[in-house]
Amino acid sequence: MVEMDEVLAFLEAKKRGENPSQSWVQLKNVKLKDGTTIGEYTVDLETPEQERQAINELLQSEPMQQSSSSSNVLLSEVVEKFCANQELIQGNWTKKTAKENRATFALFIRIVGDEVFLSLKHEQLQDFKAKFLKLPANINKLKDYRDKTISEILQMPNVTPMARNTQNKKLNCISSLFKWSVFNDFTDKNYAELLPIGKDKNPQGKVNPFEDEELKALFESQEYQEQKFRQEHYYWVPLIALYTGARLNEVCQLRLKDIKHLKNLKQIEDLYVFDFNDGEEDQSVKNCDSNRITPIHSKLIDLGLIRYVKELKLQNETRLFPEILKGDNNYADNMSKWYSRYLVKKDVKTGRNTVFHSFRHTVINHLKQKLVPEEIVKDIVGHHNGSVTFGVYGNRYNPEVLQPIVEMLQFDIEHTKFHQD
Repeated sequence: MVEMDEVLAFLEAKKRGENPSQSWVQLKNVKLKDGTTIGEYTVDLETPEQERQAINELLQSEPMQQSSSSSNVLLSEVVEKFCANQELIQGNWTKKTAKENRATFALFIRIVGDEVFLSLKHEQLQDFKAKFLKLPANINKLKDYRDKTISEILQMPNVTPMARNTQNKKLNCISSLFKWSVFNDFTDKNYAELLPIGKDKNPQGKVNPFEDEELKALFESQEYQEQKFRQEHYYWVPLIALYTGARLNEVCQLRLKDIKHLKNLKQIEDLYVFDFNDGEEDQSVKNCDSNRITPIHSKLIDLGLIRYVKELKLQNETRLFPEILKGDNNYADNMSKWYSRYLVKKDVKTGRNTVFHSFRHTVINHLKQKLVPEEIVKDIVGHHNGSVTFGVYGNRYNPEVLQPIVEMLQFDIEHTKFHQD
């Protein structure tokens, strides 16, 4: 059992630089002042002061129910405690993850009812699973389902269930709830451990990278050649994705301050970079590893990106694409719909699963075929590096190291320079 005093003493020592080999704090079976025992948490913030603040907030949170008093605790109460603790430790859940997981738990409660948590055993969970696997996606949004009960939806004909990978993700989320609940004495075992069904190894919805002829159709179109786009972002967003592998929302939410000019570097004189981050209230990234610095490809500079940025600054704008409005989820919603229509218009969506995210697959595949090491590609596109050597002990690659790798993204496309009326 670890006493909280020991954790705080560790942070003080870390602040003095006495623990250089460990950059994070792991709380496991920590005994709080009132005798309550919490589960396992990893706190990995920028400074010891921030880590100490996060831990102090955890200490001030509502104490966990003990097994002796948990016999009447409802499912909704356990869910709220679980979500509150995951959101409390910075980095555990992004805003998007929190929203998705809370929606999963709401569906779970809707199916099984807000029962006493201790009453949920194998029988109840298997019954839930049988119903859940038959349900369609977006039952709260689609007109055909949103006003119906679960029983009514299950009795409807020709209902297409959620994709297997979506089902598995949600079932894993519920299993995580039960695993946490065991640590915190809300139940005696993880009755949801066998709920997950595994990912589809050959999903029909697997996204394909773009082929060379498809890229030419997209970027040598009349719209690009004659600059017939109604909005500037229709021109720039796909190009940035093609030469960075960035996710759609990461591009759409960029601030002007996120385009940075680095000078006096060790290996090169200067370099323009994208700073993909969630630094502002309305910005979000998929996970902590998605926060990254990616060099700007020379092709984007040649096409006029930096000049476009400077013109926006003269207009006192703050966002790279101020005309993109935030949708229900993020800034990508409307752009995603428009680009799907554009793909159909250019006959790129016929018979193949190509979507905007295909740009990300295109970049990763392009670098893979040029024998670029996986850990470098992960740094460029913002994937988690699970390696102990590089993921734990090594820092990210410096932008000047990544710059020649980004320049390896070469496509047989005759681009048209950007110009404004």
